Amino acid sequence: MQTSEQQVTRLCDLIILANQVGQEAEQATDSFKPHCIEMARKVSHLSQLIPTLFAFTNIPTPYFYPILCVITTQLSNILQHALTLASSCKPKNFFSRLLVLDFTACSVNPNDFHHLYRLLDNSIANLNWLRVLSNPEFRTAINEVFISTQAPQFLRFDFSTLSDWFCMATETMIWKLAKILTSHETAAPPLELTIGCVEALSMLSVRIRSATLNYHRVLWATESLMVTLAQLVEHGATIMQFNCLMIIAEITAAVEHDLDLRCKLFKTNSPGSKAIVQQLLRVMEESEDPSLQILATRSIGSLARIFSERNSRRVIRLLVLQLELGDGLGHPEVATEAEMALQKFSCPDNHLCQVHSKTMIMEFKAVQKLIKLLIDV
Repeated sequence: MQTSEQQVTRLCDLIILANQVGQEAEQATDSFKPHCIEMARKVSHLSQLIPTLFAFTNIPTPYFYPILCVITTQLSNILQHALTLASSCKPKNFFSRLLVLDFTACSVNPNDFHHLYRLLDNSIANLNWLRVLSNPEFRTAINEVFISTQAPQFLRFDFSTLSDWFCMATETMIWKLAKILTSHETAAPPLELTIGCVEALSMLSVRIRSATLNYHRVLWATESLMVTLAQLVEHGATIMQFNCLMIIAEITAAVEHDLDLRCKLFKTNSPGSKAIVQQLLRVMEESEDPSLQILATRSIGSLARIFSERNSRRVIRLLVLQLELGDGLGHPEVATEAEMALQKFSCPDNHLCQVHSKTMIMEFKAVQKLIKLLIDV
């Protein structure tokens, strides 16, 4: 077993390796420059998250050690691969600097970059999740997660099982976070705890999409959390409403561009979906707090594709009203969010865009507003 000093040294080596990738990428030939720039951007992002792992070297629990070893091994392999790829894209001699090389004339294949992008994105998601796990407020819950998901058995220095374990851990953490939020229903939770919950839940979309185990159980747990969030938005204090709406905004943003996830979490007969939409519309219609209205309106925009012709009328009416109020006594940022939401109802990507546009024109006399929206799309 490595000592804390050895672990710190290894993490420092990873940061140095990431910097070397960036330096090599800068010297790429013109043909590979765009790919190398994108690779260097992702590596830089990853490098900024690596210090997150320093917190794990001093955590007094045996459950963090296996995951630290797996993560550092995985990062080392990925960064070494990135360095090799970046070095292969450099001009080899004076004459090659004068030539514009194409992909067919080089051993590097564009697919190599796309494969590496996926590895880097997954690692970035893992480190973001670990950043949340290192929050001291979650320490007890995390220990329970490690025990209940059999982390030591899952992570025997084999990073091929990491995504599977993260899926199991996500499922467990959803329940823990829901319990934490519910336990503070009548009072505002600490500053640092609520923020941690929001950060953790903002990672759910990444973890759910990459899950390979217990996918349906994760979705079921998320739906249960949605019901809890809706209840807290309805009955909680203002600060609780705000933080819950932030979480809802993260969930709806995740499903906006993921058809499969959207169909599963926001299907017609889903209790979580009904509860969330009902509270979002209530906040838009009744709340006088612009910060709450902005988040609710943003979430409704992300859900534009779930509304049927019959159910969309009330939604569009509220959005048009917010847009009109923005020209007078309303809050301009609320009006801006309403405008962006209406764009998502009337844009060609929405299969009911013609129906929604007709509703805006015929029922709510929003011809000029619709023209502006269509021009801006």
